[in-house]
Amino acid sequence: MSDPFVDALKGGINTASELITVADDLEKVAQQVADLGKKEVQARSAWRRKKAIVQGDYAYVDAVDEWKRVKEAQDAREQVRQHVVAKWGAQAWNDIELIEARQKDDYKRLYTEDGHDRAAMNRLKWGCFGAALLVTMILWSMGVVHELAVAFYGE
Repeated sequence: MSDPFVDALKGGINTASELITVADDLEKVAQQVADLGKKEVQARSAWRRKKAIVQGDYAYVDAVDEWKRVKEAQDAREQVRQHVVAKWGAQAWNDIELIEARQKDDYKRLYTEDGHDRAAMNRLKWGCFGAALLVTMILWSMGVVHELAVAFYGE
């Protein structure tokens, strides 16, 4: 007959062994993920170096590619316009342009806060924070903050 204390101790040792194995496995997985990240960064930098060496100043190439995409979008818009005008008339195209203008306005409002520029709002927020800090520092140095604390909370 075995002692329950010994059985519990053996179970605890087995559990500890399993936990150590799991911890080792997790450590190996974390190391593999870190290695993968390093390899990705190395591959990106190698690609950039190769692109710079092969194409030299590739800003021109990127600009030409973007121009092509814009030209294709303009051509596709013109084809859609011709199709809409032929099928539903010029009024339908005017309606589409009104919808497009509304969507652009909605998109612009999405990146502003109720028509206010977010950067200006951020400057205003930090300005108010700075003013409140300045007032608090002045009141603190004059002892007013301590007097208020004594008045509200007592000595």
